[in-house]
Amino acid sequence: MVEQRGSFRHGARVDDELEEETETLTHTGEPAHAEEWRQTEPVDEDHLDQELPPDQQPGTPAGITEAQVERRSDIARWLEPHDFPARRDTMLDYLRHAGAPDEVIDAISSLPARREFASTADVIHALGIPTEHR
Repeated sequence: MVEQRGSFRHGARVDDELEEETETLTHTGEPAHAEEWRQTEPVDEDHLDQELPPDQQPGTPAGITEAQVERRSDIARWLEPHDFPARRDTMLDYLRHAGAPDEVIDAISSLPARREFASTADVIHALGIPTEHR
């Protein structure tokens, strides 16, 4: 009887290559040589403890407060792109049916009734919420 080793998915040559790749790690505890693009980048932990000024929070573009970013995000979360173009009352019907929070419904309620909005960005602009410029 012939003894089989390794995997049925590939041959003995691939088994030997795989074993050789892990040999350094298993025998010395040192990581095996890997391609540069596979290696983890080092982290500079010193900057993680730095405090930012209140007007410069992570993820908040310049000129926009964190509250405005949250408000804009909430509105965009509830208004789907396929719902446009739409007027205020159409958006309100959709938002109420979808169970949107009162803050979003109140914001949309403040929009002009007869104007048709082409997109969420159009709504955000009409509400006076600043956006970053690219």
